[in-house]
Amino acid sequence: MNIEKHHKQDIATKQLETALLLFFAQKELFSIITLAGAAEEILGQLLGLRDRGDKESPFRSVLELLRPAKGGARRDVSAAHETELYVHMDARHEAEFLLGRAIDDYFALTGELSANMRKYNEEVRSRRG
Repeated sequence: MNIEKHHKQDIATKQLETALLLFFAQKELFSIITLAGAAEEILGQLLGLRDRGDKESPFRSVLELLRPAKGGARRDVSAAHETELYVHMDARHEAEFLLGRAIDDYFALTGELSANMRKYNEEVRSRRG
């Protein structure tokens, strides 16, 4: 076993960048949703930690985010619902929404945007007005 130390911001950044690469390549939307959602969750927690200082930890386990327990809390998706076998949603809209939130959290945390994040803002967000 080779246990190494990984910074949570680095994990979230890699997830977000991978989600953006998949998005620009017009690949599988559910993978984009999963990666962007996990990145947004971690970045949001890092923002909460920064804003609160060391008083209390807002963190859920990153391992829980990467391997959610069965029956765990489910993320609310706008205008979506699910049955035992199906999820009814606009996958592209959800992917774009989560990418946007993750990019906003990354920018709020670092004050910077990667080239892929700028490209997303220019190509996707600018068309919405």
